[in-house]
Amino acid sequence: MKKNIETSVVIPAFNEANSLVELLDRCARTMNKRFKNNFEILIVDDGSTDETQLILSRLVKKYSFLNGIILRTNFGKSIALMSGFSRAKGKFIVTLDADLQDRPEEIPMLISKLKKDYDLVNGWRFKRKDSWFRKLGSHFFNFVVRRYTGLSLRDENCGFKAYRRQVVENLFVYGQFHRLIPLQIYLRGFKICEIKIKNDARKHGVSKYKAFRYQGAFDLLSLLFTIKHSFTPLHFFGPVSLLFFIPGLLVFSYLVLSHIFALGFQDYDILVSRPLLDMSLTTMLAGLIILMTGFVCDFILYHHLRFNSRMITENTVVEIIGSKRKK
Repeated sequence: MKKNIETSVVIPAFNEANSLVELLDRCARTMNKRFKNNFEILIVDDGSTDETQLILSRLVKKYSFLNGIILRTNFGKSIALMSGFSRAKGKFIVTLDADLQDRPEEIPMLISKLKKDYDLVNGWRFKRKDSWFRKLGSHFFNFVVRRYTGLSLRDENCGFKAYRRQVVENLFVYGQFHRLIPLQIYLRGFKICEIKIKNDARKHGVSKYKAFRYQGAFDLLSLLFTIKHSFTPLHFFGPVSLLFFIPGLLVFSYLVLSHIFALGFQDYDILVSRPLLDMSLTTMLAGLIILMTGFVCDFILYHHLRFNSRMITENTVVEIIGSKRKK
């Protein structure tokens, strides 16, 4: 009889060969003690160029609960997470980074909190062991999210999280949107809480995933638009288009009416030769283009990616090791 998996642990890894052995040893001791044999661990190798894949191949032979997912190239953390989510079988799903800064020993704490009627438990690295530059960028980003969205989290971008399966099945991230997973879940009406976790200094190498940069502001705006206006795009593009169309229409109307009152219905070559008339028509056209092009591009792109998320993650995986399941 096939056993149901209660907890899946998804760990994206990029060039983390030096961390994997210790990470899996600590995960194994923690999970076996708390969850017995009712769990699985999935490590997603995000196109590593060091010996991550080789070490992972050895570890899947040692641990029966471990599956390795090998991506074709370095697609980034969002696709790595989605590849793990699409293959996770657990009722509860935990994510953490492979750099040993998150403590696997705290997984049971996140699961216990999740069972208290929450959909997502987000870790808060209240004593974060990172450079001041990374911490400053993170504090600013979290302040902006709290100020403009109403989601009161202190560490939005923390990779140590616990999800209910229903949340993961309604989640799709790409590009750098893994940084905004809690916000996406919050905007979809799920219940979120935050819990203090310990954060250790990196033991090996440097961070492989880039720190938050100014592009994060555009990701935030894009997510807010996509979630809020994916089914009502005209609520956004309509007002923006009017900002262009109405001034252009007013100027155009003024020029035409003033010409009629001054010269009557004649000498239209004088009216047509005025540069301001061209500008007004161009502005009106720009409003129409914003209305049509913006609506079509954003609406089709979002829904194409969302409804084809399974196909996208399947196409990025070149091999699955330590599992009997086929691609």
